[in-house]
Amino acid sequence: MLKAVGPVYISRGIRVGVHSPWISHLLFADDCIVFSEASQGGADRLVEILDRYHRGSGQLVNQDKSAIFFSKNCPTEMKQVVSQRLDIQKEALAERYLGLPTEAGRNLSDCFEYLPSQVKGRIESWCGRKASCAGREVLIKSIAQAVPTYSMSCFLLPLNICNKMRSDVANYWWGSSADNRHMHWMSWERLNQPKHKGGMGFRDMRSFNLAMLGKQGWRLITRPNSLCARVLKGRYYHDTEFLRTTRKKHASSMWRAILAGQDVLQRGLLRRVVDGDSTAIWGDRWIADHFDARPITPRVAGHPNLVFELLTTSGSCNVEAVRALVLPIDAAAILRQPLGRGDGDFWAWEPERSGIYSVRSAYKIIYRRKWEESFGHLPSSSDDAIWKKKLEAGGPSQS
Repeated sequence: MLKAVGPVYISRGIRVGVHSPWISHLLFADDCIVFSEASQGGADRLVEILDRYHRGSGQLVNQDKSAIFFSKNCPTEMKQVVSQRLDIQKEALAERYLGLPTEAGRNLSDCFEYLPSQVKGRIESWCGRKASCAGREVLIKSIAQAVPTYSMSCFLLPLNICNKMRSDVANYWWGSSADNRHMHWMSWERLNQPKHKGGMGFRDMRSFNLAMLGKQGWRLITRPNSLCARVLKGRYYHDTEFLRTTRKKHASSMWRAILAGQDVLQRGLLRRVVDGDSTAIWGDRWIADHFDARPITPRVAGHPNLVFELLTTSGSCNVEAVRALVLPIDAAAILRQPLGRGDGDFWAWEPERSGIYSVRSAYKIIYRRKWEESFGHLPSSSDDAIWKKKLEAGGPSQS
């Protein structure tokens, strides 16, 4: 597959912004995508590279299985010149590549309409089976709700797509069919609750989607030198950090999706202090198990701004400076904080002991907030302790 766009020859490739790296080619599975200028010189250069590869490896490019995709600004005459020089007549861009849409505009409903169809198709294949409630639960959790997982890791699915999938799953749960009209004896929001809270533990599609997208942001934070992070940073937030960037005009649908997962990161990330040079006392979340992980002491002009100002020359916490700066409740929490090890301060995921982001804990944060905004506090159950004992034992207790 060849994509002929960009202002320069293939020797440099293309870039999405002046602060992004140049890219000449990308390798996916068994495909190679080459970026070149749509010109006679760009075509000649590409032919030269492919011929050199053929002489060195003995392998040839199959023109019948190759395709060219031109930008909208490319003249028709130049398209013909490039196609003839490369001997590739097929001009097309696949509707989906590696299971995801290749061109996703502002309206994503049409792009992802296939997901509800796939879920419904799976459910209809089960309708002839007389499955028990336990059997339907396993099928829903392991198959039906797993269908959109891959797409949810890259795109923010429209609410109507999530609602269609939820409707089909709910109909199957209550009536063993995707199109049944049986009575739904309990709201789906209630069934989304964990079993020890009185629900069935089914996923809330929107919350799970946001938790999956939060992982993309986590990768941008923890792997800043990766090609993906460098490209996105150069295009959207070259002059700031990911957690402080805002949505820009004409942003791609994938970047808008990654920003949708930014909120859960801001709620769960915690700054681990090593030297304190890059951690803000009043702005960053850095005090574990303490309100919003920030001091509740009102900030006063002239007060220290970075954590390193609260440390001694040996790197330990300056007790006198801390107690003079903040309220006793903040000082006690700060003095409890262990100092990390490494080259500098870093981000960690607070809900996990390992400090590594997990979709499971992020989903709990998002769903808890959603429930509390809609209905108040999460429902409680007198059987919480019993359920927890069963879970710790690995299953139902034996009598």
